[in-house]
Amino acid sequence: MAELRKRLLAGAFVMCTAAAVHAQPSAYPERPIRMVVPFAAGGAIDVLGRVVGQELAQKLGQAVIIDNRPGGGTILGTEIVARSPADGYTVLLGNIALAINPAVKSKLPYDTLKDLTPVALLATQSFAIAAGTAFPASSVPELIALAKKSPGKIVYGMAGVGSGGHIAAELFNSMAKIDLGHVGYKGGAQVVIDLIANQLPLGVTGLPNVVPHMKAGRLKVLAITDSKRSPLAPEVPTAGEAVPGYEFSNWFGILAPRGTPSAIVTLLEKNLLAIIRAPETSQKLLNGGFGILDKPSQAFTAMLAENISRYSKVVKEARIQVDF
Repeated sequence: MAELRKRLLAGAFVMCTAAAVHAQPSAYPERPIRMVVPFAAGGAIDVLGRVVGQELAQKLGQAVIIDNRPGGGTILGTEIVARSPADGYTVLLGNIALAINPAVKSKLPYDTLKDLTPVALLATQSFAIAAGTAFPASSVPELIALAKKSPGKIVYGMAGVGSGGHIAAELFNSMAKIDLGHVGYKGGAQVVIDLIANQLPLGVTGLPNVVPHMKAGRLKVLAITDSKRSPLAPEVPTAGEAVPGYEFSNWFGILAPRGTPSAIVTLLEKNLLAIIRAPETSQKLLNGGFGILDKPSQAFTAMLAENISRYSKVVKEARIQVDF
């Protein structure tokens, strides 16, 4: 009888142990991760996503699938992530639009700070203030002097009202105390085409979009909007060299749905920062016109909140309102 009791207890212990092991969460990740890129395939942010996604897949041992979801000034793709399960299997490759949209859109389908968790800030990219070859100004001081003689008559093109290029230009307007008008385009590529054809006097678009054409003599680059010169075009001055204190750059980072377990956020953060700091990856991105901006979750969160506050003031002053 005692022996039978002993066997029954042993069997119960084995079953309880098996149940406990079965109840424990599986190791993350156990299936592919989806990285939502809220832009069309082929652009700068898409290239960044594919470079980082490939490296992340190798580190985690699971595929990272790039899901391009353009539309609504990044709002469509951002909402998808904000509404996804907080399990670490859907992340967003966001950019500065996350800080601009709360100011330019009267109502968003998500709360940027409450519905998303910044994981890691990866890179930055400057905008260029470019001009057609027929435009009389070839430097920022010359542009400012020309604009002051003809307030509101000189226009610049950018990739949509409320875009990063638009905010960069309006901040420049404010700090340089000039009045440049604007023309919205569907994308930076069309801006460049019209600059080359001298159908547009000025354009504010991503630096990599214009460098090959500048080097071929098809257009001029008056300045970049970043705080320091770019290795991609070190001969081009910053706008801040002529307008002290001016600085604007487009940043890129990974975010997850709010509520994603801290252990998963920490794991992703650790691997993403290791990827962006690796010499081979960082050099590849530098060659593509990116700057390395490796900041962890806490610093990314603080910067996002500061940017929302900062650019809301620019938007209010310029009276920018967009209904996507």
